[in-house]
Amino acid sequence: MAFGHFSQGQPPEDPVEALRAELLAVKQASGLSYARLGARTHYAKSSWERWVNGKQFPPRAAVESLAAALELDPERLLALWERADEARGDATGADEGGVGESANGAGEPEEPGHGAGGAAVAEADTSATPRQRPAGRRRLLFVGAACLLGAAVSVAAVLATGGDSHDAPAASKAAAATGSAQPPTPQCRAAGCGGKDPAATHCGLDGQTLTLTRNKDIVIELRYSKACAAAWGRITYASKSAIVDADNSAGDSFATPVHWGNDVYSPMVAVTGRMTAWACGTQPNGGARECTRHMPVPGTPQG
Repeated sequence: MAFGHFSQGQPPEDPVEALRAELLAVKQASGLSYARLGARTHYAKSSWERWVNGKQFPPRAAVESLAAALELDPERLLALWERADEARGDATGADEGGVGESANGAGEPEEPGHGAGGAAVAEADTSATPRQRPAGRRRLLFVGAACLLGAAVSVAAVLATGGDSHDAPAASKAAAATGSAQPPTPQCRAAGCGGKDPAATHCGLDGQTLTLTRNKDIVIELRYSKACAAAWGRITYASKSAIVDADNSAGDSFATPVHWGNDVYSPMVAVTGRMTAWACGTQPNGGARECTRHMPVPGTPQG
């Protein structure tokens, strides 16, 4: 599917096409091949070929990683992704988003994945549970709507996912669905978030990826919420029984296995002061384990 470049005129009216056009323009401006782009972002070159050429809708986490890898301001790309995600939801009658590499749209948002107990949770990163994105999976996202004109309205949305991870969109979309002007307030902070679900506590609303790495096919991300002063791990492209854990320098550690699908996120650990946090992904059946870098609170001087 061909799509135009913003530099050659007005962006496409279709938000999905506008996102694809921008991804193509960014890729061409970087001068990187798909293989080098994949190496820098920890996503497969075949995935970038599909996303850039419009064969599949990219996950939010992949767009985030692209901006980070090319040292771009992520706000423009993520704004385009959000509009495209909403447009896809309008077109199908259901919200869409995701973290994996399918026609979906991590993370956090929707964070991809499941809650600490393994059940699907409305977050980000319903995307909640940070969203499940990989490979064309479908998941039901249930959003409880608030009372409107004295009547309680229940809204159920079918979420097509495939890959951010992200952790926040679900809550923000829930607020939009209920007509609320303000997104839900985070329900914990710092040590009070230890062992809790980033989706259920609304910490995924401002979730961001601090660093990521790979364990073979598994992409491992360390996610962070400034509002909650907490971090959690997320893995995508994983097999059943693969494990993700989040750890901090205070000795806290929480882990969660993949119960179904290809991704999951862990409970949270506090990250305050000069503490550091990291996330690890372990292959099924006690296989190889890899961890991200140990990261401090963003903006904290180290030394």
